[in-house]
Amino acid sequence: MAQLDKRNTMKLLLEANSHSSKEIAQIAHVSLSTVYYVKAKLAKGIDISHQKGAGRPCSLRNRIKQSISQQIRQKPYLSLRTLASRAPIPVSYQTVRRALVDSKYSKKYPTKVPMLSETNRLYRVQWAKKFKYPKKQWAKTVFADEISIWLSRGRMKMWTKSDQKRFVPTTKHTPKINVWAAFSSIGTFPLCIFTTNMDSSLFIDILQGHLLTQAEVFHGNDWQLVMDNDPKHTATKVKNWLSTMLPKVLPWPSQSPDLNPIENLFAWVKQELTKQGPKTISELKKMLEITWSRLDSNFLEPYWSSMPRRCQMVIDSRGLPIKY
Repeated sequence: MAQLDKRNTMKLLLEANSHSSKEIAQIAHVSLSTVYYVKAKLAKGIDISHQKGAGRPCSLRNRIKQSISQQIRQKPYLSLRTLASRAPIPVSYQTVRRALVDSKYSKKYPTKVPMLSETNRLYRVQWAKKFKYPKKQWAKTVFADEISIWLSRGRMKMWTKSDQKRFVPTTKHTPKINVWAAFSSIGTFPLCIFTTNMDSSLFIDILQGHLLTQAEVFHGNDWQLVMDNDPKHTATKVKNWLSTMLPKVLPWPSQSPDLNPIENLFAWVKQELTKQGPKTISELKKMLEITWSRLDSNFLEPYWSSMPRRCQMVIDSRGLPIKY
């Protein structure tokens, strides 16, 4: 029970005068002397709510705080000790940390995003304006891509005592699997798991065996395919096959993984596999297939239905990477 809840509980029970002091101590999980102390305060009309202590005043004035904030806006990689050494008055790095926390700053790993040229940005905006379809039209879209999944838990924090060291065994070449996957508003498509390098011929075989039949079951002949501009996807052989066999393939702006919701779905799947911790490639494949098969239309709805919002965000950011 939180401290504030304990105070309120004691106050209510004492004012109701329905329990003895010993019973109140048991209910509020406090000592009997605490109940007597609170009872005496209430009898004198003293407020028992928590009062913030005065404490030591901050040694940094607002002007200095603003100066520190300005430095990290210009150079966000500066360390606390560097910022403390540059302060106009002698301060500790702990003081600088508290000042930054008060200003709502925290140090995080930056998100890696593709480097976009002016041409890329301009085309992204044009694309977003052209294809800012309503939600019901994106419901007829199949999102597809490939991903590599390594047999590794990745970089994870572990609970460790101060005098203890933990080790994670690694291999020089971590085993991995390559996966082709797709989904739409109806559900997921059958996975294609392979270990060889993909070329245009293998890609066509995958589309023939894992995309066409399921897409017809889900959407008939009224659907469109979304995929990135990987060289295998844009090979002449593949383009000819796509133009003959598919109803429509949406053109895609370069360097735009933030526009394809399957990237976010892949990230979620990887997190789930990390939690399960497969130890062999066969375990990894089995866990992946089970995890993928459990994704239903309700789970997938937030992913594909975010496309109108993604398009608007690209327009608003003038083609810069968006927070997806």
